[in-house]
Amino acid sequence: MSAKKLSVKKSATSKDVAKLAGVSQSTVSRVFNTAGGYGVKDSLRERVLAAARELEYRPNLVASGMSSGKTNIVGLVVGESLGPFYNSVVSRFTKKIQDIGKQCLIFKIPRQNEIDHIIEKVIQFQVDAVIITASAITKVLTETIVNDDIPVVLFNRFIPDINTSIVYIDPIEGARLAAEYFYSKGHRNIGYIQFFHETGEEMEKKVGFYSKLREHGIFQIQEEKSDYDYKEGYAAGLRMLSAANPPTAIFCTSDLIAMGVVDAARHELGLRIPEDLAVIGYDDVEMASWKAYDLTTIHQPVEEAIDETVSIIEKTLNEDEKSVEIKMLKPTLRKRGTV
Repeated sequence: MSAKKLSVKKSATSKDVAKLAGVSQSTVSRVFNTAGGYGVKDSLRERVLAAARELEYRPNLVASGMSSGKTNIVGLVVGESLGPFYNSVVSRFTKKIQDIGKQCLIFKIPRQNEIDHIIEKVIQFQVDAVIITASAITKVLTETIVNDDIPVVLFNRFIPDINTSIVYIDPIEGARLAAEYFYSKGHRNIGYIQFFHETGEEMEKKVGFYSKLREHGIFQIQEEKSDYDYKEGYAAGLRMLSAANPPTAIFCTSDLIAMGVVDAARHELGLRIPEDLAVIGYDDVEMASWKAYDLTTIHQPVEEAIDETVSIIEKTLNEDEKSVEIKMLKPTLRKRGTV
């Protein structure tokens, strides 16, 4: 008794789709490997998609990567405690990276002592390029990846003397805007609540805030530290406002801290905002504009910064010559109801 042969349907290839649609293989590739078939006329795109449906074609991304020497993956390295600002950044980066026909692979650094492990993973996945966010940046991490000939862009942090592209929103300028606004509103007894860890971004905010106040002859500034967290901000605000000679204005280096301070002042101490206490936050997250807070804050032009970063990535991957670009964007003051 002879065994019955099983018929195995051969998968259609991009060459088959191109032949049926009457286009080149490169056109098929652009239709399936870029957002919306970038650069392909709508009529040609529809012909390719119709041919693909008829042939039940599914692009083989692994094979495509092997043949081109590219994985079409962009690594995004982030820190552990993201908060709403960097959660929003990650979401926006994912979409923008997909818009240029790439996929985003996220690497999260839980602790400083795991940096070597993360670097190894980034290199093993053979990503085409890497974006490192401010919450995850270290010079060691960046230089190691760059030395492995992987294009890197630093997002929202400046590291001097490093051979890589940088897109950052000037934190010195942002903090100076907050200090100047407090002074213009007549505040002289001023508090400052910063993140527990002295990251490069935090140090630059402090430089900007303190230097501007010193220009106006203010040298004594009350300080507290907090995590980028509402609960911690609430506790830090309560400590500062319960001390002798509490400030009439407080600058917080994140909106979440500022929201905690606002609620501690209102609900624990019965203070009126802004009549008894003025508060400025930083980042301009979505919650800052809610009526419950109406928070005056420093707005970071995140969409523009992400567009610049992805543009550098796309340009770098499409050019033989690797160039280093430095883009510095300016934050703005969003005046709302807490000052």
